Amino acid sequence: MQGYRTYVAAGLVALFGALASTDWIAFLNDPKAGAIAIGSAALMAIMRSITSTPPGTA
Repeated sequence: MQGYRTYVAAGLVALFGALASTDWIAFLNDPKAGAIAIGSAALMAIMRSITSTPPGTA
């Protein structure tokens, strides 16, 4: 996969931006927040195991 480092760098920048802008006190006050995060991570892993093509190709 060509250019994967660029995708990783872009993803990390977006992730750190989202983490920095989140109001963690209000966010973690929800008891379902941990379950939602785990569910999102599991869904991403399942979707990655289903797909086999690089991003942007059909």
